[in-house]
Amino acid sequence: MKLEKPAKRMTLRELLTHAEKCSRDLLDHYQGNVLPHTAEFRDLNRPVRRRSHYPTLMAMQNALNMLEEASSEGMERTNYLLEQLQSIRESASREVANRI
Repeated sequence: MKLEKPAKRMTLRELLTHAEKCSRDLLDHYQGNVLPHTAEFRDLNRPVRRRSHYPTLMAMQNALNMLEEASSEGMERTNYLLEQLQSIRESASREVANRI
């Protein structure tokens, strides 16, 4: 979820609201994408397999690729949220400095 206007032009309340939305999106991404791909990969490589006694190497590789793709997207979202939180910290420190 990208911003419409630059972070420096947003109020502190708008920054906090946007960061909250980003954190909810990040949580939804991990619950909806990363955890299911992790469970699928785990089911394929666990000692007692549910699906097939001997999964193919291609199935293992595809599951690992999907897990890697989902986790890299999660890392991008996490980095974006960290940038937003840093801009909130900078904005809050500016507000405190202006009041003193």
